[in-house]
Amino acid sequence: MSSFSDGNNSFWSSSVELPSFPAPEENFKTGVLIVGGGISGLMNAYQLSLDGHEVTVIEGNTLVSDTTANTTARIMAQQGLLYGQLSSLKGEASARLYYESQMEAIDEIENIIDRHAIDCDFKRVDGVIYAVYDNSHKDLEKEAGAYQKLGIEGRLSKNGLELPFETSAELVMKNQAEFHPLKFLRGIIEVLQSRGVKIFEHTRAETVDGDKLSTTEGLEINFGKLVIATHFPFLDIDGLYFNSFKISYGYGLVVTSSTPPPANLSLNGYDGASLSIRNIVNEENDLPTVLFGGLGHMSHETKDMAAQLDKLKLYADQKTNNEEILNAYRAQDLMTADSLPFIGLFDKNHENRFVATGFNKFGMANGVLSSMIISDLIEGKENRYEALLSPHRNKGTFRQLKQHLSNPVHIVGSEAKNMIVKLPDIEEAELESGQGMTVRDGASKKGLYREDDTYYIMDNRCTHMGCSLNWNQSDRTWDCPCHGSRFSRKGKVIEGPAVEDLDSETRHAEK
Repeated sequence: MSSFSDGNNSFWSSSVELPSFPAPEENFKTGVLIVGGGISGLMNAYQLSLDGHEVTVIEGNTLVSDTTANTTARIMAQQGLLYGQLSSLKGEASARLYYESQMEAIDEIENIIDRHAIDCDFKRVDGVIYAVYDNSHKDLEKEAGAYQKLGIEGRLSKNGLELPFETSAELVMKNQAEFHPLKFLRGIIEVLQSRGVKIFEHTRAETVDGDKLSTTEGLEINFGKLVIATHFPFLDIDGLYFNSFKISYGYGLVVTSSTPPPANLSLNGYDGASLSIRNIVNEENDLPTVLFGGLGHMSHETKDMAAQLDKLKLYADQKTNNEEILNAYRAQDLMTADSLPFIGLFDKNHENRFVATGFNKFGMANGVLSSMIISDLIEGKENRYEALLSPHRNKGTFRQLKQHLSNPVHIVGSEAKNMIVKLPDIEEAELESGQGMTVRDGASKKGLYREDDTYYIMDNRCTHMGCSLNWNQSDRTWDCPCHGSRFSRKGKVIEGPAVEDLDSETRHAEK
């Protein structure tokens, strides 16, 4: 059995304990209601509370428990070979503007840390995109040319960095950053509490009618302004967001290593296994601690999480001399057609609804940037990044949109395969405690999970838009390949856009 068959546990969440918050007991009203308790939601609460607004945050699970907890926490304006692409797609002025937005967000994080004396292992590093193969040089050279035209501080190096593994070229961007995201957000939560911001956990948004939000628990919240900062917007049908993203899965591995990369560099691979590599401050171990991230794939590509982590370990061991495995986990990201986030008005029919989503694997900088943009919009101020990052902008060329919107075609193909897969009959399925699988129950498919002598039987269709669910043994969750919803082993919503639990029943094993 794979060494990664149990659990999904990031270094960040295992090393920091955050305060817990209750669910509301009655209906209430608030000036600004923020839905989502990750970095975007908490940072929007921070900025708006500084502006003097009455702010409430609701989170469907617990704060910082999903995407933000499973990040590499590289705070980067260097986001792949993006700036040559943006220059061609949107012009050099827009490419430069996006670079400035990311650098301003990094500066804002550093300023907030200094202002509130937050101990979160923040440090400035150089971002590095490294290539393994010689035939990748021309791509890095082209991006280096874009750096020069746009005035981005960086350079192309060929074997000029002292790395613990061989490369053929490295593209450097100066003055990037890394930190411990949960230490940072623990400090932000303390500030929010001191400013009277109300925070509720286990409070899942379901619908919005006018200026009233209803939760799955049956409560009503009246608001003046609404900020949707969930990973996938829960009102995705209203804004047609359900067809705006590709869902990408990536994997993380934290190890102790005797040959870590230099502490002043944060690495991202361009070719080969394309691994992100960074150091982590970890006083619990004598050996340096290193995080490896990568092996990403689209959600419709069904891959076993434990097998992917085994493969990630194999590649990581080829880069550095690794000793102990500390953490292993999977991350989930929303990818947009033009590689820019969606930040701004949620739709054109409501001037008091805002959204922050689609961060393309770079949520640390863009989560903070969203708070800077949305706070300006709510205050009635102009923000120079608003038009560039508006969810209602022109997303790009027809070719790019066609390629991006191929996602539904892949999903249909995945569904077709699921229809013909031979499944065990529910009465014949053999499961150990802690295992789950998809089974046939007459003419329908069901999800089956066993815990001790109890079987949990549930619908195998996502309550969002009806896609077939996949069993994830490592996380012990039911995952939707279409739009990223996740359900617990017993059918409870963990992550949206789904808001309704799966229909389920229990049976007891015969003794």
